[in-house]
Amino acid sequence: MTGATHSFPVVDAHVHFTPDKAEFAAEVMEANHIVRVANVGVLWVFGIPFEEGMRAFRKALGDRMVYFPTPDFNDTSPGFGERMAEDLERKVEAGARGLKIFKELGLRHKDADGNLIPVDDPRLDPLWAKAGELGVPVLIHTADPLAFFQPLDENNERWEELRDHPDWYFGGPEFPGHDTLLAQRNRVIERHPDTIFIGAHLGNYPENLAYVDACLDSYPNFYVDTTERIGEIGRHPPEKVRAFFLKHQDRVLFGTDLMLGWGLLSERYLKDIVECKRFYDAHWRFFETDERQIEYPSFPFQGRWTVDAINLPDEVLEKLYLRNAQRLIPGL
Repeated sequence: MTGATHSFPVVDAHVHFTPDKAEFAAEVMEANHIVRVANVGVLWVFGIPFEEGMRAFRKALGDRMVYFPTPDFNDTSPGFGERMAEDLERKVEAGARGLKIFKELGLRHKDADGNLIPVDDPRLDPLWAKAGELGVPVLIHTADPLAFFQPLDENNERWEELRDHPDWYFGGPEFPGHDTLLAQRNRVIERHPDTIFIGAHLGNYPENLAYVDACLDSYPNFYVDTTERIGEIGRHPPEKVRAFFLKHQDRVLFGTDLMLGWGLLSERYLKDIVECKRFYDAHWRFFETDERQIEYPSFPFQGRWTVDAINLPDEVLEKLYLRNAQRLIPGL
């Protein structure tokens, strides 16, 4: 399949690009049928003031982009949850349309006493409640690929990636386990039924579709996106994956983790329009055809296996690509 056969308008609900890449992002969107994007978290990562970044984004993209800020975990002295909630309210009033939580919550962020802050720390309850009160979703990345928590040797399927990036490995005793982290996240979702949570990366358990299916059945305020996990999703039998997407057609958002100006995808694979188009075409090929043993969007960076496409019907593609994001994210 080539990009020329793809004709659906798309919201990419999970991208990262810096203000200096906003004009290039607009070109990428035009070339790939992307009508809107949710750009998440990147201003805090680069220390760019929120108002300054939003001015740059709006100048290049107008209303084609919404932005999700992330909390400032540099100050975790007592009362940090309340301060984060107040900051979110100010930013929503200034144009933010969601909240982004990076995986460092539960893995690396510590409080003022030097203790690891778990995902379900009750001191963060004011933040989750505030998001619900404001009607903005929480895009939450908890844990990481299962291989990042497994023994680090040549038998690990992400061995090459982790060998080159040892800071991505979380199998040491100083880190909670993969399933422990997801259990923490689920307790937060259960405690805050009036807040919408979008589990990034298919809820960060695409290796176990039954688990994600059970979470979606258990928590009506929980949704997932497809970001950067087609490599895992597409390894299951295609009929099983297709059934999952049909069952949960109202609960899954399309996202790619497109990175421009930040991250290794930007440095290695997404340096020009041609490479970005190839990246998106691989997504269309997975969702819209029934081809077998094809390369997934970030092949071979995330592993040297192939996947089977799932050929979703048009009415499900419309929800995945567009309608679900429009329903959940203000401003789209």
